Amino acid sequence: MIEKRLNVLMLEDTKTDEVLVKRQLLIAAPNCIISVARNKADFMEKLEWSVPDLIISDYNLPDMNGLEALLYVREKFALLPFIFVTGALNSEEQAAEAILHGASGYVLKDNLKQLPEKIIEVLHRTEAQNATALEAERRRREACLSIQKVMAMIGKAPFFDGKDQINALLGEVLETIDT
Repeated sequence: MIEKRLNVLMLEDTKTDEVLVKRQLLIAAPNCIISVARNKADFMEKLEWSVPDLIISDYNLPDMNGLEALLYVREKFALLPFIFVTGALNSEEQAAEAILHGASGYVLKDNLKQLPEKIIEVLHRTEAQNATALEAERRRREACLSIQKVMAMIGKAPFFDGKDQINALLGEVLETIDT
């Protein structure tokens, strides 16, 4: 069970399915706040206002499909957990396509009892990925700082052959790391 307050954006156009998904979601995260978008415009507007901790999306919607929603989210928020809860991914090919495009997972609507476990699994995996990404960013910043310090020391050193070439190479490395 997830104890922390979780902000969830649900993309679902059917009221009955919304109620069923919410029931399972509350088992996994009883303190969650659920916002529902029923169409593309509503979905994009809600994402502009705030970034949720988790997105749960149907696959077939009136004015877009779940894959379009997923691609939009991946473009803007690379690590945001995104779970399909749908009846449409009943072929292995569709499921594989969704996962390849960055879905964190999926649950079929006829197996909604699996949703709490899937949510917990996805959120733990995302937490680990975020920690890894933060550590990589910290190491990148340290490497940039070290290169800048070396460049400053070389700049203060008396003239020697190759000084300009070394600074130029370090500058190129710094640009590569910093982008």
